[in-house]
Amino acid sequence: MHSLMTDDEPGLLALPGTGSPRKLTRRDFLRATGMAGGGLMLAIGLPFEGGGRPVRAQQAQTKAPYPPAAFVRIGADDSVTVTINRLEFGQGVFTSMAMLVAEELDADWNKVRAQHAPAAAIYANPKLGIQTTGGSDSIASSWTQYRTIGATARLMLIEAAAQQWGVGRDRLDTRGSQVIEIGGQKRRASYGSLAEAAMKLPVPARAGVKADPRDFEIIGKPTRRLDSREKVSGAAEFSIDKKLPGLQVAVVARPPVFGGKVAKLDDSKAKAVRGVKAVLLVQVERGSGLAVIADGYWPALKGREALDIEWELPGGVTSGDQLAQYRQLALEPGLPARRDGDPGALAAAAKKIEAEFAFPYLAHAAMEPLSCTVNLQADRMTVWCGSQFQTGDQVLAAAAAELKLEQVEIVTTYAGGAFGRRANPTADYVVEAVRVAREMKKASIDGPVKVIWSREDDMKGGYYR
Repeated sequence: MHSLMTDDEPGLLALPGTGSPRKLTRRDFLRATGMAGGGLMLAIGLPFEGGGRPVRAQQAQTKAPYPPAAFVRIGADDSVTVTINRLEFGQGVFTSMAMLVAEELDADWNKVRAQHAPAAAIYANPKLGIQTTGGSDSIASSWTQYRTIGATARLMLIEAAAQQWGVGRDRLDTRGSQVIEIGGQKRRASYGSLAEAAMKLPVPARAGVKADPRDFEIIGKPTRRLDSREKVSGAAEFSIDKKLPGLQVAVVARPPVFGGKVAKLDDSKAKAVRGVKAVLLVQVERGSGLAVIADGYWPALKGREALDIEWELPGGVTSGDQLAQYRQLALEPGLPARRDGDPGALAAAAKKIEAEFAFPYLAHAAMEPLSCTVNLQADRMTVWCGSQFQTGDQVLAAAAAELKLEQVEIVTTYAGGAFGRRANPTADYVVEAVRVAREMKKASIDGPVKVIWSREDDMKGGYYR
């Protein structure tokens, strides 16, 4: 059972990069969403309180406003494409989050598709206020958001049919991507045939979702994954698959410890490898390294292996030093997380069991090694990667390229696992690729570049869990 729309107030849209919702005209809406006719593209505005202050989502843990926008496209062919604001890296959000929209939209699941969202404020995690994927919270934090989007789209399609047929909305229902007249002439109209008219209607200020889980037809049911076919067939594009005209490939030699620098270099053998175009000094995470630029991964890798490098390494904390420090810290009083029971009784217990657990840093070891492709131009840059933290990656990539945020586009591709490795506070693998692209420009080497980490690179250095 759905609740029908009760108000027809203007919609609200948070424009990319602003995070601030404002009222918009139809012209503003078309310009912001890039629509040029055909299909339905929705910028869904969630309810606002008096004074223009966004209502906080039930799941919100902070005072940050609930971002009011997400998008659904209904094509003339009845296809329903749901834009997913998370990274699909095997956990199934392309399917599960699309299910939330399709359920409330009463869509034919066989016609539902999914795509990654671009990096923009409107696609922030409703609970965290940033665009990221992690903590197994995609459904928990977007349960209300994405269902509301589907319900709102449904109301707009019903309104479009009501106006075309000259009947009240209470005489219309939906199922299987169709609006159906109850009684009367018992007319039917596909979503695709109504989408363009629905797009021109005001966005409802409120939309009810199904109140009883027993009414669910998609949520909670065995459902085929939307990404299975293209992954099984090999058609799915992962970050490491990216191909572009004139693409160069880079493999980076990094110092064995953070803070290391290139002290002495003989790159003659590397440059002699067929396919290698240049060896460039580049800034890496907390140090300096060397990027071998080639026309493919294999020559770049063989070129790196042929480098003769002497590193200047700083003194620092060894693994043994760190373990000893941790042992000492474990003996000191910590901050209490909870206070239950009687600590005195525990201290007086006749029998005590003590155990020590020690384990090393562990690499995330995702199936797909890290890679990032950068197309850097004078006034804009496009970055392709399996981004797990679009907000941070876009900000830090822009800073590394010395560009404004709006000049940097992050294109999220599929990723073969991540476990947090593709979401870190320095965006190390993204920033490094941008720096390689800048050094290529300085060396007059044209074309975009894809920086690929070998599995050994990621296992030996970087961020661990």
